[in-house]
Amino acid sequence: MRIAILLLSIVFAPLALAEDPADLRALEAATQAWVKAFNAHDTDALMKLATPDVALIEPSAAVPVNGPQAVRAAWEAASADMQGHVASVTREVSIAGDIAWRTAVVTNKLPNGEVAARGQSLEIWKRVNGEWRLHRQMSANILTLPRLRPGPPPSRPALDAPVQ
Repeated sequence: MRIAILLLSIVFAPLALAEDPADLRALEAATQAWVKAFNAHDTDALMKLATPDVALIEPSAAVPVNGPQAVRAAWEAASADMQGHVASVTREVSIAGDIAWRTAVVTNKLPNGEVAARGQSLEIWKRVNGEWRLHRQMSANILTLPRLRPGPPPSRPALDAPVQ
């Protein structure tokens, strides 16, 4: 019995969630470096923070955004369209070996302080050569400004309108 438990702990040890504060700080630093680079419209810095096979999962994208060229183009377009800045606040982060996943609240604020968009993101990060790199990013139309999001046609009633 003890041997079985020992074997199971050896096999599944790499999957144990990290509680190392230094590791968590390093991941948070990487995520905030991404936000800073995005707000600075620095696509080169964004790409340095991404894995070579980075992919974006964005509901507003007409086609899948896979690979460095497509992701660079998507980040350039989103960054160029920004009129304010994005802030990202970590809600939860878990690290298992060289993989981490992070959920965050993301806010896009206009220069006058008005919130243009607010939503959540789910990110998967990979440790590459000792540094955290963004591998997958999924968001709920956070980077798309509201003016680009079509609303319901005037002929369709608003589903969240108060009942008269």
